[in-house]
Amino acid sequence: MLALTDHDTLQGIAEAQATGVEHGVHVVAGIELSAKYSAGQCHLLAWLPSPVPEAFCAWTRSREVDRERRAEEMVRRLNEQGFTIAWDDVRARAAGNLGRPHVADTLIAAGHCTDRSDAFERLIGRGCSAYVGSGKIDPEAAIEQAVAAGALVSLAHPYTLELEGQPLSDFVGRLVDAGLGALEAHRGDQDEARQAEYCALAERHGLLVSAGSDFHALDLEGGPRGKRKLGRIGVPGLSPEARERLLSRLPGVPASLVR
Repeated sequence: MLALTDHDTLQGIAEAQATGVEHGVHVVAGIELSAKYSAGQCHLLAWLPSPVPEAFCAWTRSREVDRERRAEEMVRRLNEQGFTIAWDDVRARAAGNLGRPHVADTLIAAGHCTDRSDAFERLIGRGCSAYVGSGKIDPEAAIEQAVAAGALVSLAHPYTLELEGQPLSDFVGRLVDAGLGALEAHRGDQDEARQAEYCALAERHGLLVSAGSDFHALDLEGGPRGKRKLGRIGVPGLSPEARERLLSRLPGVPASLVR
């Protein structure tokens, strides 16, 4: 089994689940929600029942419109600064939801940047001249929206919050009050000490422990995200007990897959 949790969109879920049926893989419907946060990044993984409630689908479609407007504004700023690219070229690179990587790829194709890292570091990353902040919502509101749709919500890659110790614990406590159910402790890019730290944090707040590879695309395997192989969740990864607890709470997972 696997879960598909693309950024702020449910596009691809139906195709993934149909393909999963063909190959004997149970695909859990999910989404990765980008939430408002002042310092680092706050991303929330929501695993949803199938079919996904229509009210939640409608809400995610509104989030997709926000992302597109953000990308359009970035293209406008880049053109003003002499980094000429066409909006139609950016839009054509996105089969579904549109994001900054599509802007970066268009900059590369136009010869303005050498690779995605260059594009983000010089032009479209946080604090750069063409960066546009996203119209994100408060994490508590995002959690409540997902929980109302029957989702189990996990805090993804806590290190991107750029918090440690008690401030991190306090922030997680806020999210627990809003309905957070799990914390992503195991990833292929986290060492054993960091995994143990996050497992202890989850236990302190009565949260389930989740795991993810944060795999984005085959064509990124040779780049900076090259360690993110599909299904690679680090060592030691989820214990059998933690895995069983997590799967027993995921919406729609057959009992035969829990153990």
